[in-house]
Amino acid sequence: MSHLPSRQRGIAILTAVATAALVAALAVWIAWRQQLWFRQVENQYDMAESRGVALAAVDLARLTLRDDARRNHVDHLLEPWNVPIPSIPVERGQAGGRLLEQQGRFNLNNLVQNGQAQADEIAACERLFETLNVPRELVNALVDWEDSDSQTRYPGGAEDTDYLNLRPPYRAANRPLADLTSLGAVRGFTPEVIAKLDAYVTVLPQKTQVNVNFAEPEVLAAVLPSLTLSDARSVVSARAGKYFETLDEFKEALPENKRGELRADAIGVESRYFVNEIDVRFGRVTSRFAALLERNGEDMPRVVWMRRN
Repeated sequence: MSHLPSRQRGIAILTAVATAALVAALAVWIAWRQQLWFRQVENQYDMAESRGVALAAVDLARLTLRDDARRNHVDHLLEPWNVPIPSIPVERGQAGGRLLEQQGRFNLNNLVQNGQAQADEIAACERLFETLNVPRELVNALVDWEDSDSQTRYPGGAEDTDYLNLRPPYRAANRPLADLTSLGAVRGFTPEVIAKLDAYVTVLPQKTQVNVNFAEPEVLAAVLPSLTLSDARSVVSARAGKYFETLDEFKEALPENKRGELRADAIGVESRYFVNEIDVRFGRVTSRFAALLERNGEDMPRVVWMRRN
């Protein structure tokens, strides 16, 4: 019994130490959670700041394109707006971006208009795919995805019955593509195929002509069936350091025996669609935004879509 008080004191000390350790651990956990919460709030604030700067950049791009349309109706590689803006300091961060003209590329939504397949555009797309070593049968899959009927095109087409057998199942859209990322839902369009096409195709909400001042040789040879790829490369070489002010000037750059075979409805020297890319960094948040802009004459361009990539 003489040792009992000593044992009780020992237990009391151990209890006190354990309690202190528990309190200290709890305090550390609370401090960590509070720090995490502060970080999350800061990140949300930085994200809001970056989006605000991106919106301001889009508005600046819209004003630039409007003013450009008021000065002239020819778009080309030497335009001031075609020069990327490097990342420049802004309050608490950096921002930069560029405008990417879209009508130098083949518009995949040209293949189907009002639910009906367009033979000339399909033939042009097949030529482009063949030049880029992409199976031309994939054009039929794309037409089936966009057209309004349920008849499968051969070879390579795909309608509801093909997509409903996938896991998870889904149906053919039967409407135009929304953007280039939606191409991944079409049968046969693997990431590797899309990467091959990326620099040569676009997805725009209306039928568009190809701007000959921006088009790569592969695109020109596709939309102008009389041109060989070699001819198209010569035309693009002749364009270096200058641009075509009219289609007549463009015709003069063609081989003489090809000038009478020109599909004038397929080409032009003016562009309506542009993608504005913006890179923004605020604090720990780095973001990239993109917006598709549609210019209608001299009015303020419309934002078709805007997203964070």
